[in-house]
Formats: sequence, structure tokens, C-alpha cells
Amino acid sequence: MGKDQNGAFHPGKGKPSGANKEEGLGLQATPPEKMDEYIEISDKYTTGEDELAPGVPVRHANRNTSKGETTKTGENFNQ
Repeated sequence: MGKDQNGAFHPGKGKPSGANKEEGLGLQATPPEKMDEYIEISDKYTTGEDELAPGVPVRHANRNTSKGETTKTGENFNQ
């Protein structure tokens, strides 16, 4: 959040990180022919309704996902 020359605060640009996201683990509808596979996998990775099993590795939400990718700035390539 920044100030203008008059001292008034202005909020940052962009959407909030939680905009248009659903609660829970993000489970989706499953076709009937894959229901057995879905139940097996969900039993393996969850405990209860919306709780991950303790042995499931979870990466930090703010990790750098584009690390190592090349980006172009002006006429130079950064690697």
C-alpha cells in the first residue's frame, strides 16, 4: 500500500490471492467409471473429510515455481 503526494493511501493492484477459490482441498466431480480408483487414492492421501494425511509432503505456497526458467527483459536473456 502506498501514499500519493497528498498523503492518501492507495491499495495495491491485482486480485486478492483467495479470489475465486473454493474452500477445502479442491476436489472435483469424478466420472462413475473411475470411482473405485478415486476412492482408493483419496483414502491414501486424506484422513476425514477435508484433511490431508500426515505423511503427505506439502510444498510452501510461496515457493518460486519459475526458478530456472529463462525470461526476456529488453534485448537481454536472463538465465
